Amino acid sequence: MATKDLSVGKPWKVILLFALPMILSVTLQQVYNIADSMIAGRIIGPDALGAISASYPITMIYLGLATGSGVGTGVVVSRFFGMKKMKEVKTSIYTALITFIIMAIVLAVLGALTAKVFLKALSTDAKILNDASTYLVFYSVGMVFLFLYNVVTCIFQALGNSKTPLFFLVFSTTLNVILDITFALNNMGVFGIALATFIAQGIASVASLSWLLVTLRKIESEKPEIYSFQLIKNILLIAFPSMIQASIVAIGGVFVQKEVNTYGGDVTAAYGAAYKICYIVINIIFTLSNALSSYTSQNIGAGHMERVKPGLKATFIMGLIIALFFTSIFVPASRGLVNLFLDKNAVSEGSNIDFILDVGSKFLMIVTPFYVLVAVKISFDGVLKGAGDMRNFMIGTFIDLFSRVGFTFLLSRLFGLDGIWWSWPIGWILGGGAVVILYFTMRWKKINEGEPII
Repeated sequence: MATKDLSVGKPWKVILLFALPMILSVTLQQVYNIADSMIAGRIIGPDALGAISASYPITMIYLGLATGSGVGTGVVVSRFFGMKKMKEVKTSIYTALITFIIMAIVLAVLGALTAKVFLKALSTDAKILNDASTYLVFYSVGMVFLFLYNVVTCIFQALGNSKTPLFFLVFSTTLNVILDITFALNNMGVFGIALATFIAQGIASVASLSWLLVTLRKIESEKPEIYSFQLIKNILLIAFPSMIQASIVAIGGVFVQKEVNTYGGDVTAAYGAAYKICYIVINIIFTLSNALSSYTSQNIGAGHMERVKPGLKATFIMGLIIALFFTSIFVPASRGLVNLFLDKNAVSEGSNIDFILDVGSKFLMIVTPFYVLVAVKISFDGVLKGAGDMRNFMIGTFIDLFSRVGFTFLLSRLFGLDGIWWSWPIGWILGGGAVVILYFTMRWKKINEGEPII
């Protein structure tokens, strides 16, 4: 495995080349969920699409916990890697793997036992409740694979290698799609869709872990510790805020989903399809932010603080280009994109495809023009997170969450579904503005230069 030193080279080029495989990776991970929904909607019917969509916000909480675990591990590992302390690099990796695998097992058991309870609490339509519960139970049991893959991926990225996890993911994504279609055509329903994802994720996580362990043996260093309580404290100091941040955003999505579910199963299906299309771009920009975090952490560790600001500027410009590009596609093609998830020949009794298309396309037309706000917020988030300024990072996140959830319930009662959709850009405006202001307090810089902070 080739590692990469992010503290040398032109900032824009270093970040871009490092981020590209990561972007491909996160896009392929999106394909998992999109393939599940698309195949369910087109082959099984809108009710199956609604069932998977209903459980989606809860799965995003799990994904947020897994992603946060990886971010905490990655920041600490990349800092030691930038300092060329390979013994500490290995000790951090072993410590993180042991900790988060145990955490994932506990969460998997709890998630499987409470799946149906959560779905009922979200006002899930009775006609899709059982299928939604089946999907969520399988996803919960696969939590170990989810945590393992995300932590291992962030470790590779922290070592400057964002290509290796991608190779495993390409294979497992392809396998997931093949299994989805095979199981759906054999009348296995939502159970088959869930089983396909479980198998594919399992293969990706085990394969990537095996390759990481082989790689670590090739890196010369003094004998590392298998577990360090001091290092797990350092990892958790970053991981917990990141887990909370990602989970809080997902929890906000749960509240939004609950409000959406009150409008019926067809609206749930429409929102689920449009939400996943929308998040393709959000996750790409978020991946740029994670690349910037690794870049920031390595450069601070290597004593190159002056490279952080050019890295931020480059990341913001790249995010802006991505935002404008996808907005120009999604707005005029919104109805056609939602239609990819549906088939008029597989219509469930009582479902209205034209209505589903109208609702889903309206969501995309309102939300996607504001991708530029996401580019602003997530770029500045990347520096705060990479520099270890988790307090200010969390403040911006909470503002985004509370404003989005609050305006969801307020505007829903005033303007119906359109009000829910408008709560998204309002949250981005308020959260993004807060993060920019907090960045310019320079607390993130003072933390790393040993200056007094407030």
